[in-house]
Amino acid sequence: MDTRVQRPPLRILVVEDEDAHAELICRAFEEGNAERYEVTVARNLREAREYLDRAVPDLVIADLLVPDGKGTELLWDKERERRIPLVIMTSHGDEAAAVEAMRAGALDYVVKSDFSFLEMPRTVARALREWGHIAERRNAEDALKESEERFRAVFESAEECIYITDRSLAYTHVNAATCKLHGLPASRIVGKHAEDLYDEETAKQLNDREARVLTGESLEVEQIRYVRGSSMAFHDTLVPLRNRDRDIIGICCISRNITERKKVTSEAPVGVLDYPSETMRATLGKALIAARTDSTILLQGESGSGKDYLARWLHDHSRRANGPFFSINCAALPAELAESELFGHERGAFTGAAGLKKGLLELAEGGTILLNEIGELDLPLQAKLLTFLDTQSFVRVGGERQIRVNARLIAATHRDLEEEVDKARFLEPLFYRLSVFPIRVPPLRERLEDLPALVEEIVAKLAAEMQLTVAPRIGTRHVEALSRYHWPGNVRELRNVLERSLILWEGGGFNIVMPVPKGANNEWAYTIRYVPGKTIRDCTDELQGFLCAAALDTCRGNKKEAARLLDLSRDAFYRYLKKIQRSPENKTH
Repeated sequence: MDTRVQRPPLRILVVEDEDAHAELICRAFEEGNAERYEVTVARNLREAREYLDRAVPDLVIADLLVPDGKGTELLWDKERERRIPLVIMTSHGDEAAAVEAMRAGALDYVVKSDFSFLEMPRTVARALREWGHIAERRNAEDALKESEERFRAVFESAEECIYITDRSLAYTHVNAATCKLHGLPASRIVGKHAEDLYDEETAKQLNDREARVLTGESLEVEQIRYVRGSSMAFHDTLVPLRNRDRDIIGICCISRNITERKKVTSEAPVGVLDYPSETMRATLGKALIAARTDSTILLQGESGSGKDYLARWLHDHSRRANGPFFSINCAALPAELAESELFGHERGAFTGAAGLKKGLLELAEGGTILLNEIGELDLPLQAKLLTFLDTQSFVRVGGERQIRVNARLIAATHRDLEEEVDKARFLEPLFYRLSVFPIRVPPLRERLEDLPALVEEIVAKLAAEMQLTVAPRIGTRHVEALSRYHWPGNVRELRNVLERSLILWEGGGFNIVMPVPKGANNEWAYTIRYVPGKTIRDCTDELQGFLCAAALDTCRGNKKEAARLLDLSRDAFYRYLKKIQRSPENKTH
């Protein structure tokens, strides 16, 4: 049994007032044609329009001249605003009029003859193919026009700044948001370059990244730019524009203003403090030299010594200060997720990879990335990181395409990497690649002279974070109490101590709650160091003075209570305090 579904017959309307001609045309469609036709004859335009009111033909064959008009009048159905596919028939001598009809929109014309009537099915098939091409082209043109109108509406109404450049990086199109940002009409931006709108350094950064896009890359970057004297942060997406031959002819950039978001989410830049210690001055001097380059930097120092703060300081004082800064603690990353976090992954790269994810290296485009505790990375990931440092490119997890990134890398570790290399826990080539410019961050115990500046800075930040209306006054006795501790946790531990003390502070006199040394059982301890030229009397006086200071801290600044605790007179208590240059300038009781 033949289960094929037959196509419906093609509907043909013949408009011809001579019965003999109409009969020959109908017979041609009935005999010897694989295609099925349904032919209807109308003798004039009135009958033809009556047919068009109740049916939609696939094609109309009309005599050029009929009793009530011209067949070309059927080219356009005014009532339904539709075009009619039409083949015109003419008598001998009317070819010029028929050509004019085709210019008006007819698909073809035939000169009446027995042969042309016999060939009418082929003429119709050819005309319908042409009509299909015309309809397809017209649909494409309509779709293109609609797409252009839609694009223009989005382009002009978008809140984001959108601009298009040619291969010379001259602006060819800018939307209203871009004009508003620069305070200029489009006519004064189109044809200009980045150098005409931004400062020299910003323009260079824009040109460098756009030159990469012209090679086929797509970029997503964050950048701080000065626009009309104001510092503003932008998230930019740049893609190459191609013509039909896939040649790159320009760039499209969508730039979103994220200034307010950056104010909320970004850390405040680390300022330059006037540290009195020689060791920290030397460290900052070396860091300032490194900041002026794009070289890889290795920060080494104990945990909590401030390597992450110094890395941010380096970024803020480098040419990349307008770009993003990302910090990742390699020790906190599970081994199975570390590669994805750093390099990103493609959709379906592993179970749970539902979509494309950009890694931190890619997001740091144009800026700086800090790999804290780099010594904790496993060896395969160290090898991939080494490749990135050598080529400035990588492949996402599960991907095939090389991703090129212009990001500066700062590595930090508390480990002795040379020792890790000897123990085969760290790749020797990576160690040498990271050691382009090593900087040692000194522990707090080597820079106790910096305590007053550090305490003032940390207390001010903590007071702001805790929304305190006033910050406590930090006196000499507080700094001396802090200087007597050995600070195994360095600056991080100092911050914890000050934060804990602020939490317990209820206004009035401020007391620092010092950490209890391991095994001290809450007992006060003091280490006496022998210095050549120091007598036993000097050591005794010093011990007595610091015992008085410890008692004063225990009694929360109450001198009368502290003297009673040590079974001393008030005068003796003051005298002992003075031996360690402690004056009773605080409140008396």
